This record gives sequence, structure tokens and C-alpha cells, in this order.
Amino acid sequence: MESNRIEGIGHQVKGAVMERLGKAIGDAKLAADGAAERAIGDEQNVAGAGGDQLIGVDADRIKGIAHQVKGALIQGFGAIVGNPQLAADGVAERLAGKAQNAAGSARDLAREEVEKQRAAVEHLNCRNALRVKHTKANAP
Repeated sequence: MESNRIEGIGHQVKGAVMERLGKAIGDAKLAADGAAERAIGDEQNVAGAGGDQLIGVDADRIKGIAHQVKGALIQGFGAIVGNPQLAADGVAERLAGKAQNAAGSARDLAREEVEKQRAAVEHLNCRNALRVKHTKANAP
């Protein structure tokens, strides 16, 4: 399931880049092929979604990285062809990806802290249970 989501994200990024490139250079077939590739990625990503985590990492972290890569490619292409609007769109995509990655990272940290607290409570409960058992065994 996780590999489907990773592959789906790859198709989404590849399709989005192809679509933007096709639109920027006026190649309708490339833009349509990109939209189709992105749609395949969307379907694959949704089909593989079983929760909000992917490989033990919040899914927003991976999606954020994908948006950063996509934005960098669009920004670079905009700079190469001399299209400032396309370059600006790439910068915006990269920044959105950074924000999405940061949100996922915060959720990962919170999840880790909750797990630490849960383990500490479980440890205390075990110690208390042993203490009660020991006290009852030694009672007159």
C-alpha cells in the first residue's frame, strides 16, 4: 500500500511538471499527457491511502517534499525560458511544499512525544501492579 502512494506521488509530480511545461511552450499534447499522468498519480495515491502515515512518516512530509521538487523544476524552467510568472509559480509551489512538510514534521514530533508519554505511563502502571502484588503477597 505504501509503495502505491509513493509511486502515485511520483506520477503526480511528473504529470504536473509535464503539464506546466506543455502549457508554457504551447504543446497541447504534452500538457494533456501531463494531466493524464497526474490523474493516474491521484488515483494511485488515493487507492493506497490507508491512514495519514506513510512509512512511519506523516504523509504531508512526503507530499511537501514532492511539492518542493515540483516547484523547483517549474521555477528553473521558468528561469530558463525567461517566463517570470512561471518562475514565480514555482517559488510559490516550493514555499507551499515547505509549509506542508513543516506541518507533517510537527505532527511526527507530537506523535513521538505522545508515544513516549504512553510508554512512561505503561511503565508506571507495571511498577504499581508489581508493588501491589508484592504488598499482597507479604501481607499477614
